[in-house]
Amino acid sequence: MNNKYKKVPVCIGFLLPVFLIYTIFLFVPLVQSAYYSLTSWNGVTEKVFVGLDNFKALFSNSDYGITFWNTIKLVVISLCIQIPVGLLLAYLLYSKIKGMKIFRTIFFLPVVIAPVAISLMFSLFYNSEIGIFNKVLEAIGLGRFATNWLSNIHTLLYAVMVPQVWQYIGLYVTIFLGALQSMPEELSESAQIDGANRTQTFFHVVLPEIANFTNICVILCVTGSLKAFEHSWIMTGGGPGVRSAYLGVYMYKTAFVNSDFGTGSAITVTIVLLSLVITVLFNTISAWREKR
Repeated sequence: MNNKYKKVPVCIGFLLPVFLIYTIFLFVPLVQSAYYSLTSWNGVTEKVFVGLDNFKALFSNSDYGITFWNTIKLVVISLCIQIPVGLLLAYLLYSKIKGMKIFRTIFFLPVVIAPVAISLMFSLFYNSEIGIFNKVLEAIGLGRFATNWLSNIHTLLYAVMVPQVWQYIGLYVTIFLGALQSMPEELSESAQIDGANRTQTFFHVVLPEIANFTNICVILCVTGSLKAFEHSWIMTGGGPGVRSAYLGVYMYKTAFVNSDFGTGSAITVTIVLLSLVITVLFNTISAWREKR
């Protein structure tokens, strides 16, 4: 028997546990959610099939529109801050600055802290009486800008976004640093010998070389923002109303607080579809750019 056929059972043995875990904990619940989204169900009584009525009611609901655009704002702000800042910090660390290992640990530390702890910490920072943000503004003569950050409707949503955006910058620093360290040093050296300065080397040599890692970071950033939940829920409960809620928070409140599992499952389906659409669109654009 050919050796490659002998290895097949071994490969199946290694893949089977992952396949079973993926199927039981991801695929099956996803299929169930898709089914529940077509029913009217409070979690106790019999399910009643209603077709697409949950989706029709959802898309005409102003609360869903607010949480949808809150989520889109989070995706855009995360992409505009986490990816560039993570890349910049990683490049500085890659440049062999003094104390690189200490800074690398400091940047990654927030990632491993529970989001609940981060949210509670920032809730104290935002406090109008004892919060550090207002104290700093007063100390530098900008006390007129001091406010109750989690009560002011103009600052509420962005105050909730800040801890999540800040917490996960270290994740992208780590990914980009690994990408830079895997890049052959000869490329940068050759560019510098040819007369390129550090900025030109970064944009014309480094960025194209780590493009695949950048794609991974973008997808992680988008999907992570679309499933955002903890920071909003812990800091404000998504309130007042749904002013500071994301789709994940709105789904939780609809399903588990209001006991409307049909509509809650419909929200889940929209989150999954939105993630797939954005991911496929981005991968298509990336593939098109590579072919140019």
